[in-house]
Amino acid sequence: MHSTLPVPTCRYFVVANAMACAFSAVSLAACRSRSAVVPLMIGDLVMLALLFSAVGAAAEFGILGERGNSHVRWGKVCHVYNKFCERAMAAVIVSLIASFTILVHLMLAMLDIHKNSSYY
Repeated sequence: MHSTLPVPTCRYFVVANAMACAFSAVSLAACRSRSAVVPLMIGDLVMLALLFSAVGAAAEFGILGERGNSHVRWGKVCHVYNKFCERAMAAVIVSLIASFTILVHLMLAMLDIHKNSSYY
């Protein structure tokens, strides 16, 4: 069986982004309920950790393809697969920007809940 994604790192990156997208769609539907706020925030934190780990793994794969690794005799491959490397790194950059955006939105939501809470 031939896979269109060549490396497990790429698969992990795509699956993590797909899971985060699906969770975002579900949380948009569930955000109307006040009782769902805390579970959604916990889910957002889990998705954020998943996204950052996937971005880190994919970025490392991209750096390895760009620079190679002389210790294990892996040569540079981005000069051969230039278009793939450019697209992969663009996807990593866009995903990193999206991850930071989610982080900022989550922090703002937590601050808003903290300000509106009756504990203080």
